[in-house]
Order: sequence, then C-alpha cells, then structure tokens
Amino acid sequence: MNESAAQAWFVAGTIPLMVAGALHAIGTVVDTVRPTFFTPVDASVKPVTEGTGIELVRMFGGKGARPSMWRVWLGIHISHGLGVFTVGLLCLLIATHDFSLVTEIDAIRPLTIAFAAVYLVLSLRFWFYGPALVTSIALTCFTVAAGLSA
Repeated sequence: MNESAAQAWFVAGTIPLMVAGALHAIGTVVDTVRPTFFTPVDASVKPVTEGTGIELVRMFGGKGARPSMWRVWLGIHISHGLGVFTVGLLCLLIATHDFSLVTEIDAIRPLTIAFAAVYLVLSLRFWFYGPALVTSIALTCFTVAAGLSA
C-alpha cells in the first residue's frame, strides 16, 4: 500500500511542474510574436531593452546591442519553462515506468525535494504567488512520497 501511495504522490508532484513549465514556455513563445505575458508593464521599458545588449556578450568581444536584452529575456524564459517541464516529465516517466527506480536510486527523492524547495525559495524571493503555489504543491507531494517510500 505504501509503495502505490508513494508513487501516486510522486507522480502528483510532477504534474504542477509540467503544467507550469509548459505554460511558461508557451506564454513566452507568444511574447516573441505579440508581447503579452512577460513584457514590462511600463511600455517605455521594452524599446530600451530592445536597444541594449548585455555585458556578458561584450566581455567576450561582442559589440552593439545583439542579442538585445529583450531577446535574452525571452530566451531565458523559454529555456526556464522548458527546463521545469523537462524535469517534471523525466520524473513522471521514471515513476510510471518503474517506480522502484525512484526508491532504489538514492539520489532521486532528495533531488526532487531539493529542486522543488529551491524553486519555492526563488518564487518567494523573486517572483509571485503563482510559482510559489506550484512549487509548494510539488514540494509537498515529493516530500510525502519520500516519507511513504522510506
């Protein structure tokens, strides 16, 4: 009973990560065509970000405003969403294919808990209530799964 309950909790922890990651990436792709979700509230900021680059590029010999800060912003958001989605998907595939891998590979449970915890801290520090709620749910599910499968 505990193993099937642990598997259910573990799988449940992957779902908010996959949904939020996919929505984040899709929303950002929309922004590449029609700025909607991650565009600055102050309309005067976006043209400035389109006209300036980032120091990191200049440090390695790049010149000018390419890639623009706006393009870097969108790229980071797309890759962030894809990364969160991929972590959730990989955990889901492992858990549904052979849950014994989750219990036999000692690092999986602590890593999923650490991943969700770090994202919760980032959410509370830098973002807003939506990501904090998503990561709290994932963290709770992964922690309960770890306790049931210990």
